[in-house]
Amino acid sequence: MKREDARNASPSRPWPLTSSPAEETAAGEDAGDDDRLLLWEQTRQEFLSFENEIAFNEAIIEEREKHIKEIHYDVQQIHEIYQDLAVLLHDQPISIDNIDKHIEESAASTGRAKEQLYKASKCSRSRSFWVCWVSIILALVLVILLLVFILHRLLARHDNPAQSLVRQ
Repeated sequence: MKREDARNASPSRPWPLTSSPAEETAAGEDAGDDDRLLLWEQTRQEFLSFENEIAFNEAIIEEREKHIKEIHYDVQQIHEIYQDLAVLLHDQPISIDNIDKHIEESAASTGRAKEQLYKASKCSRSRSFWVCWVSIILALVLVILLLVFILHRLLARHDNPAQSLVRQ
């Protein structure tokens, strides 16, 4: 704002010279008129150059202000990230303790499960062993009973031939 006020307050023509080149030639000095005209044109060019430089500098300042605002916004975002990180770091020891506790419980449960599996395997093997022997004994008993029945039938045929003819 101060720059705009200063620019608006400045005259549109250079200040040390007369109001226009035409008035200077009317003053009557031919040799000095060319020098004044040249000086006036040079001053006007410098003034325009300064105005262009001021406009360029103001554009650079505006661009820098824009970048500064962006940096400020980015810094605020980073600040929020650090706050979130601080909360997570504060809660992390509790989580680590819980994880450690669960690992210890899992190790104990795994040990108990291993013991139970060993006992079940041992029991299963002994049951399998007994079931196998009982099955073999039952099979032998059935074979013996079947042989006794078959022998009994054969002996009954040989003892009573009349009965064997009736059946045929």
